[in-house]
Amino acid sequence: MNKDPSILIVYSTFGDGHYQVANALKQSFAAQGYHKIHLVDLFAETHPFWNAISRFTYLKSALYFPKLYGMSYHWMNISKPEARIYKWLHGLGKRKVVELVQRIKPDAVIHTFPFLAVPQLNDNGDLAVPTFTVLTDYVSHNRWIHPGTDRYFVATNELKSELVKRGVNDSRISVTGIPVRKSFRMPVNKAALRQKYGLESGKNYLLLVAGAYGVLSNVRQVLQTVLERTGYEVLLVCGKNEKLAHRMIDAYSGDKRVRVFGFVEGMEELMSISSCLVTKAGAITLTEASALSLPVVVYRPLPGQEEGNADTLSKKGSVLVARTTEQLARHLLQLEEETFRVGMGSAIHDIHVADTGSYIVSEVLQYTEQFQRIRQWVPSTEERQAVHGFR
Repeated sequence: MNKDPSILIVYSTFGDGHYQVANALKQSFAAQGYHKIHLVDLFAETHPFWNAISRFTYLKSALYFPKLYGMSYHWMNISKPEARIYKWLHGLGKRKVVELVQRIKPDAVIHTFPFLAVPQLNDNGDLAVPTFTVLTDYVSHNRWIHPGTDRYFVATNELKSELVKRGVNDSRISVTGIPVRKSFRMPVNKAALRQKYGLESGKNYLLLVAGAYGVLSNVRQVLQTVLERTGYEVLLVCGKNEKLAHRMIDAYSGDKRVRVFGFVEGMEELMSISSCLVTKAGAITLTEASALSLPVVVYRPLPGQEEGNADTLSKKGSVLVARTTEQLARHLLQLEEETFRVGMGSAIHDIHVADTGSYIVSEVLQYTEQFQRIRQWVPSTEERQAVHGFR
């Protein structure tokens, strides 16, 4: 293998989490001295028009038609990984994908989003590149699975068991946790951060995050519940939803208990000085909170992967879930008690896996070296599937 291998990491802007995981992996490669790392929004590169349409539809359906989105999510999950619909989806833009891969010439490809075009091209005989998938949720879905994927990296043992039930050989699955960026793993000076943001010591601050695109349901209703039923002061992050940010600033400019932010690059800073977090059930946000031992209340998780993430972690006792404002108020009042808050911080930290990125990087490099040695005796799709243990 090359001393400085070229690695292609595929992400998507359907939400912000896939990109953040890709960036975390890039940081982990750099920490081990590897710098030829290419982050590509593959669907946007190969299908810019359909990517824009799909992304718009996803964001709007999640906000205005969540049940419809949930139905489509579950319908797709019924289809087997080898079904025609998946072969069609993963085969979109074949020519452009081949051109992009030939231009970058990666030694390995890592997917943080389930547009698995490269494994599909490997199976078709168009490419011969080892491929890896980092699942960025705490629940499984058949769209993540492809017979041509060399290795899967998953968050929990339960998720590994679910993939095995769906036909993936357990030797191809590593339980690593979900990677988070380096900034979430570094010690911080909380007093300095409070001073930076103009916050008082001794007060409890609730971090209310509407998501990267500001799609948390009923933000104003949530905010009013916090202000009327609890003693928290609120740090409201509206993400890239500028209209929401402007509305909240106009509505609460005179309220000293509320501070409104737009899109925040340094979320780890606000998380570090907050007493608890109210958010949607994006797996990356939950994983980042676990790294910082920040208690979480998930509010009205959307049908689909968010509901799955929330249910999985709430069953573990790692997060609290509120589906009504009454439940939200009850959970927040519990979290105002320091003993309960510390306990929930410990509970969510239990799902954190240290050095996830480093472990994934090491496995990717080791397998890639082996792949390059043996690929000459895996010439066909059938033999590749047999070697990969896919049933």
